[in-house]
Amino acid sequence: MSISSINYGSSVLGAQVRNINQQLTDLSTQLSTGKLSQNYSGMGTNEGFAIAGRAQLSNIAAYTDTITNVNVNINLANTALQSLTTIRNTVQTGSAGTSQDLNVNGQTVAQNTAAAQFGSMVGVLNTQSGNRYLFSGTAYNTQSVADAGDIINGTTTQAGLKTVMAERKAADLGANGMGRLVQSTLASGAIQVQEDSATSPFGLKIAAVSSTLTGATVTGPSGSPVSFSVNLNGVNPNNGDKLSVQFTLPDGSTEQINLTASTATPTPVGSFAIDPGNPNVIPPVPSNPAITSANLNTALNTAITKLANTSLVAASAVAAGDNFFNTAGSATANAAATGNLSSYTSTTGTGSVALQDTALAAASTTTSLDPSATPHLNGAILNALANAPTGTTLTITGASGAHTITFDPTVTTVTTASGNTTIGLASGSAAKVSDILNAIATAAGVPSANVTLSASGNIQIATGTGTDVTVTGGAAATALGLSSVTRGSVSSTAPITGSTVLSGTATTGGPSVLSTAFQAGSAGPPVVNPDTITVNGQTLTFVASGAVGPNQINITDNVTTLLSKIDQITGTSKPSTIHGGVITINTDDPGSLNITSSNSTAFAALGFTTSPVTAAKAPLRVGSSPASSATTLVNGTANTVKWYTGNDGPGSARSTAVARVDDSVTVQYGAQADETAIRKQLQAIAVFGTFSTSPTGQYAGAQVAALSLRTTQALTPQAGQQKIEDIQTDIAMAQNTMKGASTRQTQAKAQLQTIIDQAESASPDQVASEILSLQNALQASYQTTSKLAQLSLVKYL
Repeated sequence: MSISSINYGSSVLGAQVRNINQQLTDLSTQLSTGKLSQNYSGMGTNEGFAIAGRAQLSNIAAYTDTITNVNVNINLANTALQSLTTIRNTVQTGSAGTSQDLNVNGQTVAQNTAAAQFGSMVGVLNTQSGNRYLFSGTAYNTQSVADAGDIINGTTTQAGLKTVMAERKAADLGANGMGRLVQSTLASGAIQVQEDSATSPFGLKIAAVSSTLTGATVTGPSGSPVSFSVNLNGVNPNNGDKLSVQFTLPDGSTEQINLTASTATPTPVGSFAIDPGNPNVIPPVPSNPAITSANLNTALNTAITKLANTSLVAASAVAAGDNFFNTAGSATANAAATGNLSSYTSTTGTGSVALQDTALAAASTTTSLDPSATPHLNGAILNALANAPTGTTLTITGASGAHTITFDPTVTTVTTASGNTTIGLASGSAAKVSDILNAIATAAGVPSANVTLSASGNIQIATGTGTDVTVTGGAAATALGLSSVTRGSVSSTAPITGSTVLSGTATTGGPSVLSTAFQAGSAGPPVVNPDTITVNGQTLTFVASGAVGPNQINITDNVTTLLSKIDQITGTSKPSTIHGGVITINTDDPGSLNITSSNSTAFAALGFTTSPVTAAKAPLRVGSSPASSATTLVNGTANTVKWYTGNDGPGSARSTAVARVDDSVTVQYGAQADETAIRKQLQAIAVFGTFSTSPTGQYAGAQVAALSLRTTQALTPQAGQQKIEDIQTDIAMAQNTMKGASTRQTQAKAQLQTIIDQAESASPDQVASEILSLQNALQASYQTTSKLAQLSLVKYL
């Protein structure tokens, strides 16, 4: 029997040696690479954490690239916005200057500067970052604004700002150069000034009239078209008496004309001459109120013409700029609406006693109340008033409550305090019948002209429309024949106003009521649905009372409340108005304005005779030719340059550029050239730099001065309105958000790398220790193997 040799290669010991060699090889690789393995299978159970960490690191790298790119865009936009601020300050400084020297083109140095800065501003707004226009919103591949030359001068087929301004100026001035006002003298001798159209948006609008002209009657502003009149009634005003007329201009500003009656020679500016007559000829020529009225007429015409050719021209330029640049619009009622009105009328009461003097002649205002004078008021009447030694008291209640007139037989003077008058009837009194009349007027709170003495000596009291005059009976009232006088009333139709009530019956002295009422409906039977007005898809419902929120209105509310409710729904930044019975609905988005009503008849009573009510979209142009007689503004899209060519869709400008800079963080950094702050600045500078006038014109300097003032105001940041700095703040906040995200990501990046390193890295010390241990084991294995290799049966035995 033979014994075979040991097969080392297939032995268990040989396999162990090979295993140790493989481990040594792996550990050597770990020592040289620093990694646990060159493949995922060898990384161990923590490799899942490493894989997730690498994915997060990849996301952070992408966010970092995004932040870098967005920061480039924001920095460029901020530089552009800072340039806009510099441009604003430059133009504002020039417009605020006092120099109005005109060059041959009819412009000042400040205007030339503005024209140049306008070109610079257009260039800034067309800033690009790569191939992205920064001020175009989502339309970033499109130039933000049209070329400066096209905006101002237009193209071969489309009008620019210069043409729009010229058309608007002609429409606002009117053919007579008086701001679309018509001045005339009525048959009564009154001077009347009237707007030329009830529905026209052009020219001067009469806002208010006040007067201190002695003896004059001033009516209005009222009617449709709105007018006012002044009648001197054949009486010269006193020196210093004043007529004031306030107008609203197309840009929303107000201006006032003040005309003062004057005896000075020459007549001062802003005054009209009181005719002095000619006392130095024989016979003397008395003062003639008709000539004074003619002087007032001329002065009023001159003042209106000057206002129209100065401030109105400037306001017209501003309004034209708004028509061209602004996207807002309005819808004007088709006609002036009228409501039912019950008004008080003045009633004149005539005393029952014809006052006489001691000569039995009819008393006059100069008849003395001194019992020792000759003649004096009839003794019986005078004695009844004196009622010596106690006197008598006459109580009169009027506009300001009850007041007394005391006839005192112990004093000789006439005194008045707090509406109460004491008339002395003692011997030597300076009192006259006129003092009784004045005392009655003072106590009743009516003009002194309302209390007169008839030719027969009867006291006459005219209430006026403001108050009834109540006379409390007594000895004095009986002696003078006085009794209470009550106002009358008259029903009429008058143009609706803001105070016109939407439903009900007109009460005397109360506001007018819509000619056709809106109804609140009824629960029935039968059931009647309430009337509604639908504004841009939202329903405004009429209720009997207790209206809540913007979508309900009481039928007892007025037109002003209705317009306020409509404005809340549309969100307009410019409140809707009513003037001369004509309602104008303002809107920031004319393209979406759509108003209808379930009660078309009541809706028509508001002046809206067609439905739906819509607004013309910007740009707006004068609606007909010749412009001087036009009465509408119409959409000019087809034949007018569109200055802003970027995105003009809904939503905020900032939301037109959005970037994700972290897993749950996005920033908005978009900008558009049509944002309010940018648009207003561009508009103001364009108008100021484009406007020109005749350098030798009578009103040239005043026109430029008025426009300069408006430009300065327009370029002054206003509280509550967007400013360039607000846009900078918005994008700075985006940068701060990105900075915060970047800081967090830097920290996370370090932490993630640590996790990966811990999962995949091999410790050099540990690997070296393991290698040494394996080398020792391998050496022992080799020694054992060597001995086994030398083993024989003889040695074994």
